[in-house]
Amino acid sequence: MGVLIEAIADSVRLRVTGDVETVLTVPYDDDDRFLVGFSDGTLLLGTYSDKLECEWEVARDGAGMVRFNNGSAIIEWHIEWVTVSVFDANVVEPAQPDVLPLFPELDRWAA
Repeated sequence: MGVLIEAIADSVRLRVTGDVETVLTVPYDDDDRFLVGFSDGTLLLGTYSDKLECEWEVARDGAGMVRFNNGSAIIEWHIEWVTVSVFDANVVEPAQPDVLPLFPELDRWAA
């Protein structure tokens, strides 16, 4: 079935309907961005405007298909849970680990 997630007017809360029925309060720091994670692996980046209107974009694709419609997001997949968090750039773009040399004894730049 999936879920529909939409901002509740004039508040910083989100209504989730479908496989999961709940209302989530959006935590925020000094940033208008927040993240919404779903059990299928989808990660959405939400942004509030000055008028508390919500805009969405996909930060990471999951198993489900994501559609946006008039300020709401629709995830078409079986969803078991949904969570919301403050924006963290390390979650959206994880740091790449340093490349390890294949043969460190042959690498003259290895420490």
